[in-house]
Amino acid sequence: MKFFGISTALAALLMASAAKAESTVSLHPGLGPADGATVVDASRYEARRDGKYTIGFSNVFTGNSWVVQLLEEAQWRADQFPEIERYIVTDANFDPSKQVADVEDMLAQGVDAIVINPTSPVAVVPVLEKAYDAGVAVIIVAADAQTEKATVRILADQVKFGRDGGKFLAEAMGGKGKVIALRGIAGISVDTDRWDGAAEVFAQHPGIEVVGEVYAQWAYDQGRQACESLALAHPQIDGVWSSGGAMTQACIEVFNELGRDLVPMTGEANNGFFGAWKKNQAAGFDSIAPQNPTWMVAEGVAAAVAVLNGQDVYTEYKVIAEPFTAADLDKLYRPDLNDSYWVGSILPDDKLKALYGN
Repeated sequence: MKFFGISTALAALLMASAAKAESTVSLHPGLGPADGATVVDASRYEARRDGKYTIGFSNVFTGNSWVVQLLEEAQWRADQFPEIERYIVTDANFDPSKQVADVEDMLAQGVDAIVINPTSPVAVVPVLEKAYDAGVAVIIVAADAQTEKATVRILADQVKFGRDGGKFLAEAMGGKGKVIALRGIAGISVDTDRWDGAAEVFAQHPGIEVVGEVYAQWAYDQGRQACESLALAHPQIDGVWSSGGAMTQACIEVFNELGRDLVPMTGEANNGFFGAWKKNQAAGFDSIAPQNPTWMVAEGVAAAVAVLNGQDVYTEYKVIAEPFTAADLDKLYRPDLNDSYWVGSILPDDKLKALYGN
């Protein structure tokens, strides 16, 4: 068979090369190579380099606005690449066994790459290693898994997230007082690492006592319930360490509704939280907002395409992001968008307004 006078094999190579040229992938400028990262050996994926890719994203759950925005951004990013013929998304709903089954199903569907936000750092390892050994690109994003058999990792420094909040509280409280903690999801490395960072700081201040902690799944509604329960149980609270901005927003509202004086609280780069912070500044409220960008999964999709196209990509990236302070509020808070917007989105402004416009 001939294709415009050349062999089928050569035509296929030229078509693949043309597809590759269409998408020279640039990753988000907020990413940088992690210490010790090396360039991926893209030759492992040459057999898949035909410019027609099936990419799967295995998600943890869809239970809060951070994840909803993450899904929108990942879909939008996938839509930018003509090479992606199929983009498969699954939801493990916190269940490691379901996530394993989801990945097995993706492998059965012939995916070229799997992007995964792991439910567990351990339970998903065998199936990820199976995928890696089969020549599938494995991209771990947001939360980590305990395996060396991964093509690319894209992670924020979650220990730093917790440590930055802990340092802010310790200073704001003068190194002493009673703290309550609003944590995320038990067993997920993001929550564990954030709390480890905070606990490291609190251990350096013997005058700080953590009097209660509750897992509230990084969600506004569960954050309200958790903060109200802790506030009613503890008449003295001098600081609130929170693993997520929506929970902090809820806790500010709870303190106000109970007539309690606002105390220093840690937050996150979320529009609802920024609005509550700004509204209560006149009452002396102050906070800090570490970043955990929603675009990490979208960049995982982009990294998968880059690897499959044969571009130079590092084995691990870290999010380069310092926490926001009160000085950043005016330029970051979007009163034209609702509380569910997470600051720093890669979505175009018209898409943001369609999703979150007031």
